[in-house]
Amino acid sequence: MKEDIAEFKNELHVKLLLWNNLKSKKIKVLFILIISALIGLKVFTTMLTFDWLAGLI
Repeated sequence: MKEDIAEFKNELHVKLLLWNNLKSKKIKVLFILIISALIGLKVFTTMLTFDWLAGLI
């Protein structure tokens, strides 16, 4: 368990370093938009699936 937590912290640290090394604000905004679009798409499709399933019952 401690190894998993240490690995997670290491991965998080690496991603934070990558984020801090990005100099262009346009690229950071693009990453944020892509991530939020993916999350929105996942939520939207999940809602449609549950509406479809509720219609079957």
